[in-house]
Amino acid sequence: MLIAYSIYILRLVLVFIANILKKGLRPPEYVTFVLHGPYPDLKQPPEGFLQKRMSPRVKSLQELTDEFRLTAESPHVKGIILHLGKPELTLAQIQSLSDLIRETRAKGKEVITWATGYNISGYCLAVAGDRILLQEGGIVYTLGLTSRQLYMKNALEWCGIELDVVQVSPYKSALERFARSNMSEEVREMYEWLLDSYYGQFIKAISEGRNLTVENVHELVEQTPLYGKKALETGAVDGIVNAEDLPAFLGSREKPIRLASWDECKKTFPRPLPPQPGRYIALLRVEGNIVDGKSRRPPARPPFPAPFLFNEQTGELSFVQKARLALKDKRARAVLLYIDSGGGSAAASEAITSILGKIATQKPLVAVMGSIAGSGGYYVATPASHIVAQPAALTGSIGVIAAKLVNSRLLEKLLLNRETIRRGQKELFASPEKPFTEEEKNKALEFIFHVYDLFIKRVAESRAMQPGAVKEIGGGKVWTGEQALSNGLVDELGGLETALAKLRQKAGLPKNTPLVEVPLPRRETAPVPAAMGWIEHARGNLDQLQESKALLAGPLYFYHPFEK
Repeated sequence: MLIAYSIYILRLVLVFIANILKKGLRPPEYVTFVLHGPYPDLKQPPEGFLQKRMSPRVKSLQELTDEFRLTAESPHVKGIILHLGKPELTLAQIQSLSDLIRETRAKGKEVITWATGYNISGYCLAVAGDRILLQEGGIVYTLGLTSRQLYMKNALEWCGIELDVVQVSPYKSALERFARSNMSEEVREMYEWLLDSYYGQFIKAISEGRNLTVENVHELVEQTPLYGKKALETGAVDGIVNAEDLPAFLGSREKPIRLASWDECKKTFPRPLPPQPGRYIALLRVEGNIVDGKSRRPPARPPFPAPFLFNEQTGELSFVQKARLALKDKRARAVLLYIDSGGGSAAASEAITSILGKIATQKPLVAVMGSIAGSGGYYVATPASHIVAQPAALTGSIGVIAAKLVNSRLLEKLLLNRETIRRGQKELFASPEKPFTEEEKNKALEFIFHVYDLFIKRVAESRAMQPGAVKEIGGGKVWTGEQALSNGLVDELGGLETALAKLRQKAGLPKNTPLVEVPLPRRETAPVPAAMGWIEHARGNLDQLQESKALLAGPLYFYHPFEK
């Protein structure tokens, strides 16, 4: 600790000297931020050699928040200009950015958005600012929502492949697109209520941001696409100007304003003080697919959507090791659980939930959802005393699903002959040679509903609800964060900053208490004392879930049916 404080004092002196040297530097009147491409919610974790070279570093919303706040604290800066390129943001992320824009405006800074064109996500972000500017020849595209799903059963059958699915209810539809040739009525109903929630949030954002009635917003939406003077006359935008004319437009031709990009002027801002050594808030992540074994990150992102092939994977072995470290470290006074996952292995989800349950008995634990925290992603949130989600976050999907790929006809088409030698009558239960028999399907359903009842019990105890009430909103049904709040699945609407504020309040920590990501220990640690006893007392189900793997010759899954 003495070494840590010595390093802290040295860093403090260096920051003090650097800030004295910066006193003569004056930032511009407006600072521009270009938003383009993907923005993860949190800073990227430490990367390996291959990842650093194959995948360029991406700025996170967490880092963008720090930059906005540093800009807003400067008395010389009048405002921020957001140049919207083609940001790849989910609606939940747009809501987090909108919260940040409103926070910046509350500090007396003007926030202006400028773009060559606005689609629905860009416009939803722009209405949170003071003014919306459009390039000459630009367009406000159609402001509506569409959901399209591609169903592959017929194509797979043509190839000689069949997916045999066993699920908890028709709403648990993670694999429907592979097992059906069209949308089921239950999934259609679910998409309807999700789009209703999204569209209602969008209309509300425009109404509040543009100071229009809901009726006027609907009229505006029906008039899109809008361009040129029409966009200006309808009030969709506040000005039409090219980027090179912004200094004169915001000032005057005689006295144009000074503006510069964040990268150009960040050196003019005082450096923030380093956090004091000692107590901190531990950050634990559950991102991507929840899998058995160790966590993995892809070396690079493909140029096409492939969520199951090129996705982060949170393995229970890696997560539990990190969680044990956070539990044992006395300096970690509270734990923030960040979830951006559509689910995965039931056994891995239970293992993660078990160690989180142990943490919750000793330290404040708050969960915050990213864009998705459904199925297994919601399962792992149940030990938290408080769950935070943006209105557009996808959650719920409380249910269980299992499936096997039957490829015997494909092998026949390829003139391949498979010979099988086995021992035991049940060994072909999960074999790809044939679909489930009725007896096998009933056996699988029996165990699936056993695990589903366990899921219901977890949620009921966590949310202080009756099991029957959980079943009403369970059965694989998916909800937006706004709907989840009404259904009692989350406690508060908001993002990372909302969750951190709640956690600091629960732990009695000052506002400047740092958030520190828990590293993977260099050596494996044994279970904390009485942890296995707690598991047996609370559920006794980890062994049962492992038995299910032997029963089905493969894992059961808590998978969310929708992608980001």
